[in-house]
Amino acid sequence: MKEKLAPIHFVQHNRIKIQENLEAFLIDLFNLHSVDEHALDLHGPRTSDEALEVQIDHDNIHGWLESHLVANEKRMGILSKEIVARNDENALHLAHAEYGKRLADSLKEKVRFTNGQELYGYLNAILLDGMPCDKINELVESDDHHLVWKSSRDIHSSYYEEQNLPENLYLDLRRSFLSSFLGALDISFFDMTATPEGIFYKAEF
Repeated sequence: MKEKLAPIHFVQHNRIKIQENLEAFLIDLFNLHSVDEHALDLHGPRTSDEALEVQIDHDNIHGWLESHLVANEKRMGILSKEIVARNDENALHLAHAEYGKRLADSLKEKVRFTNGQELYGYLNAILLDGMPCDKINELVESDDHHLVWKSSRDIHSSYYEEQNLPENLYLDLRRSFLSSFLGALDISFFDMTATPEGIFYKAEF
């Protein structure tokens, strides 16, 4: 039976596209086209530029989205391992920071927020943290110039650990990306802290 596309499916597809665009950015920046071919052979292709309703499997919408999410995570692990081997971790951090800045610059005209809750809604629409039903992220507190949100668990690092990359590398890369992304949106302060209760993010503006 064909399933019906809902707004959340388009949001999730956009989250995946943002991460796939990060893949493409890293591939071009570090000349990893042959590594990319290997990763695509192992884990499948990226989504296409066709409209979502054209390319998605309408008989398995959730499965289609989840398969592309997992494939992206696995390819990112492979690319990251190669970048660290050819360069170092710092090069990977700088690349994530640059992508964060470029993404923010490309979206700046569309970004509108007047309080922490609106900023959280915007961030939640671009950050890929599992499937929507996983409910990884939650708003903790917010006001006109302050936002705290939480990820209940880290669902990304295992893909990096599969590639024998350093512990906490993914979380440090997310910090590099978000610091640059939010800085380009004139957020005056950002920090993130991993605790046994989850990962806490704080922004002030």
